[in-house]
Amino acid sequence: MVAVSAFVSFLSLAASAVSAFQCQSAPVIGADELVLLTSNVYTPFSYQLNRPDAAYLSLHFASVNIPVGGLLTISSPDGLQFHEYTNVTQTNFYAEFIDGDSAFITYTPPRSSLIDSLLANDAPNAFLIDKFAHGFPKADLDSQVEAICGKDDSQSAVCLKTSDAPKYQKAQAVARLRINGRSLCTGWLFGSEGHLITNNHCIRNANDASNTQFEFGAECTTCETIPGGTCKGVTVATSSELLYTNPANDFTLVKLKLANGASLASYGYLQARASGPVLGEPIYIAQHPGGKPKRIATIVDSGAVGTIESISIPSFGYTLDTEGGSSGSPVLSAKDNAVVALHNCGGCLNGGVKISKVIKDLTAANLVPKDALAGGSTSAPITTTVTPVTTSVAPVTTSVAPVTTSVAPVTTKSPVTPTPTGPVSDCNGCKGCYSKVLVACFPLGYTQAQCASFTGFQTIWCGN
Repeated sequence: MVAVSAFVSFLSLAASAVSAFQCQSAPVIGADELVLLTSNVYTPFSYQLNRPDAAYLSLHFASVNIPVGGLLTISSPDGLQFHEYTNVTQTNFYAEFIDGDSAFITYTPPRSSLIDSLLANDAPNAFLIDKFAHGFPKADLDSQVEAICGKDDSQSAVCLKTSDAPKYQKAQAVARLRINGRSLCTGWLFGSEGHLITNNHCIRNANDASNTQFEFGAECTTCETIPGGTCKGVTVATSSELLYTNPANDFTLVKLKLANGASLASYGYLQARASGPVLGEPIYIAQHPGGKPKRIATIVDSGAVGTIESISIPSFGYTLDTEGGSSGSPVLSAKDNAVVALHNCGGCLNGGVKISKVIKDLTAANLVPKDALAGGSTSAPITTTVTPVTTSVAPVTTSVAPVTTSVAPVTTKSPVTPTPTGPVSDCNGCKGCYSKVLVACFPLGYTQAQCASFTGFQTIWCGN
């Protein structure tokens, strides 16, 4: 009876520790502002966008349709930061951000005949910018959910490059995510075909997936602690396809839509242990806490290796350090370097979702990526020649309550379209603001008064 009593007491203690976890939305570091900028494919365009005191600017494109020979450029005033688009068609995405409070947008049309120029008024749009995200001038980390337990014992990833090469190597598959231009999380490559996992509270739906930037290799060359957003890596994709999301288990699986010329080969990928974590086993977390360059947490304040300290049916706890923006990070076993959980909560204990719950969901949906399971018959371990890479997260958190387990999982194969349509007379199917000049629906978000103000675009309010 004594043994049974002790066991019951242990379960009670573990349950209490797990129940202390606090989980909520991705940290918010910026906000959107509406704007309307456009040009047809034959008309040159130049504009300087200013937002005083902004930490960064990220333009949102309702559409881009740059013809062969045309060139759209977004650049910083000094020209040191720039992003170019040519011979590309894409809708509903945020451009890579420009640090600072000013950005130049220029469009140079292809060389065209005199007839093309004369017909310019009837030409299709080269681009339509409907809003932009701007970074808050000062991040507020005081209310973040993920927590540093005591002093921060995590290290810049590069510090482990030679002293603990296996952990550093695995961390190359971890990415910094910028969602909707204004919030940050962490994610990681799952399997060998370009799939990535993060939390549902980071990417909740297809629109979030379509508007997320994925940055690998965001790590510095020294062990010095660097502020968030610095030591840029490579943004391999500015959009992704939502494949599966489950609010109850707080995870989302996406497939990256790689930019032209982008490759994931140098980053490797992670594999999951289907059986999940074991109480007491040593673990480490590769992450982008607070939007910082990649860091790896391996030890606690005492200097001991971090371990699984409590466990329950859906989740477990540990005191390895995390911060706002660490959400979506992989929790890996130090024994076999397999992912055993998905970090999603803070509070000291910090907490995560057992990866076995994730695998169970994806197996039922027939969506387990190739080479995603450690020890599987088709699994292939990552080689030791992978080059460094990282991911990111962000400051200011919100007070959104954790998602209850009563929410049903959602599976989808295509992103949500940015503009709903419907049989409204003279509105060409729009349910908000419609432009006769653009022959297009404005993205949702404009009010009736804002719609009416764009008189030069012959706008019609369609009653939503």
